[in-house]
Amino acid sequence: MSFREAQSPGHLGLSSGAFFVLAGSYGSVARSEGGFKGIVLGLSRADVEWALQAHLVPAQLVAFSPISTWVLGLSRDKLLKRMDLSEHHVSSATPILLCIWGFFALAFFLTVASFLGYALSASRVVLILLTVFLAAVAIAASVSSAVRRKGAGAAERATANPDDDLPWIPDIPLDIALWPEVAVVVLAVVLLGVLAAFVFFLVWLPILFLVISLITFGAWWRIHRATFVTAMEDRPPKLRGVGEDLLTRGAILSRTWDIHLEDANLRTATERRRSYARARRFFLFLGIASLALAGLVVGSRFLPSIEWTYMIMPTAGVAMFLFTALVATIYRLRLR
Repeated sequence: MSFREAQSPGHLGLSSGAFFVLAGSYGSVARSEGGFKGIVLGLSRADVEWALQAHLVPAQLVAFSPISTWVLGLSRDKLLKRMDLSEHHVSSATPILLCIWGFFALAFFLTVASFLGYALSASRVVLILLTVFLAAVAIAASVSSAVRRKGAGAAERATANPDDDLPWIPDIPLDIALWPEVAVVVLAVVLLGVLAAFVFFLVWLPILFLVISLITFGAWWRIHRATFVTAMEDRPPKLRGVGEDLLTRGAILSRTWDIHLEDANLRTATERRRSYARARRFFLFLGIASLALAGLVVGSRFLPSIEWTYMIMPTAGVAMFLFTALVATIYRLRLR
């Protein structure tokens, strides 16, 4: 699904029908024949709109909330460094699919547990039916999403293999089914990985995101306010002034703005992208370390042993170091 144009070209506006998007929009940034497209992080939609109106630059804006900016990948370093945003797909399909597969993995392990013990044996039939239902939904949703992504735009069609009718199926040695024991182990490992990814990306990181936002008095939250800007001209000369105003207000600009910036502002924009990429990496590593620390603490409660201390202490030290580095980078980024 692509962004529906809410207003005629040349007007500031938002499209409708969104997932986690301020004042609405969901789907993808639709491909157009020309024009400027850029991402602005760290400012509200009103700030970006003010800068565009101050320089009389007609454009369309799509604003994203901080959580959706993170979940939908609009703040990824690779995306911010791209010189062409004419076709970037912004979709909630990935987190939704991960949720479905995560619940399927959880239902699968609960079903296995119902055969191994008496605690869940009374719910065995319900769990089996639930697992089968979630498996069917997950497969159907994955195939549907893959078909949509295959035909989403020219870039994907150009790189797709025309001789492959199902390009979304990975190249897996299918003869593994000849060894049921191996197949069961592989299935368990894959489902454990899916469940771990679901917990980490869609449960733990959003919680950590909110915690860091509270600790930094909203600085981490404000950094992730995102606005996608689409101007009707390819290189409007007035975008230089817009970029300067946005940088003055503390914005993080995608690389597509660089051709409109002079040397000093260009260095500032580049350095801010680097600082943000550093902060993002610290956040991801902090998520891994804090989740590992939480797992060790829970394990020490259920299986008390002095050996847990030798693992908890260094993990806590690493987490504290990453937390300090993240907070320092955030405030350095806000003050730059």
